[in-house]
Amino acid sequence: MDGLEHILAAQDGIITRQQALAAITPSRLERLLGRRWRVILPGIYAAQTGPLTPKQKARVALLYGGEHAQLDDLSSLTRHGLRYLPSDEREFILIPADQKRQSREFVVVRRTFYLPKPLLAPGRMPVTPLSRALTDFALRHENERQVRAVLMSSVQKRKVSVSELDAEVATAPSHGLKRYLRVLDELHAGVRSVGEGDVRRLCARSKILPTPLFNPLLQLPDGRKISPDLLLEEAALVHETNGREPHYEEEDAFDSMQERHDAMTTAGLTALHNSPRLIATTGPRILRELETIYLRDRGRGLPPGVVILRRSAQ
Repeated sequence: MDGLEHILAAQDGIITRQQALAAITPSRLERLLGRRWRVILPGIYAAQTGPLTPKQKARVALLYGGEHAQLDDLSSLTRHGLRYLPSDEREFILIPADQKRQSREFVVVRRTFYLPKPLLAPGRMPVTPLSRALTDFALRHENERQVRAVLMSSVQKRKVSVSELDAEVATAPSHGLKRYLRVLDELHAGVRSVGEGDVRRLCARSKILPTPLFNPLLQLPDGRKISPDLLLEEAALVHETNGREPHYEEEDAFDSMQERHDAMTTAGLTALHNSPRLIATTGPRILRELETIYLRDRGRGLPPGVVILRRSAQ
């Protein structure tokens, strides 16, 4: 049983029929299936009778997909350590287009002519590169707000660049592409959170406001740097989404929202704050406030000593 135990240890207790028969006799395999093992998918067994762990389910998906299979979509994103992922009991794999496999049970199969070189996650599990996993997730997942949250957080944390996501468009299928392009458009505008995207759409409806800058990098008169969520430069007007995470800690190192607010006010900027919930539920009120202050202060420009170092998020 040494060879069998080695395979099971390397594959989290999951084994294919072919692997098992290379190590034990058919009669021994049948006895195990009747007592201590169970069939998960045709030709794939678990050396246990209880429920599978998430890691075991991923292993089943890879063995089902074959030699060139790699975890994709949410299965890959989970192993890249991303946040804001929707819960899903399924495992997603990517396989070559000429390989005949269909989705089955909890395994979702995507076939492609453009199979990327996989990365190895812990446990030596092949996973798609982050830009590809994000793209396939965005193309499949119909909840655009969740797609925006996942992609924007990934860019904000510098786990992936906008240019890397752009590169995926050339080989992306048409299904879901319009949704993906809308999110990319927001990222190109400098938007780095769902709340900021909501504010951007509010501003786009206005007949008064010019196009704002999103996440520009400013230098204040005291030399400190700050990256407000939104800036209307002509009126020195800032809008901040409460509960924001620092976009770039090395550039914007304020410890709290209050400290950021005080620094901007001292520098002569007008700063409004709203939570993501208020932005989503009281958008017209927020837009009126922005328009009122803009009409009052337009033409004043940035206060003395406030300099734009970068006009939008990188």
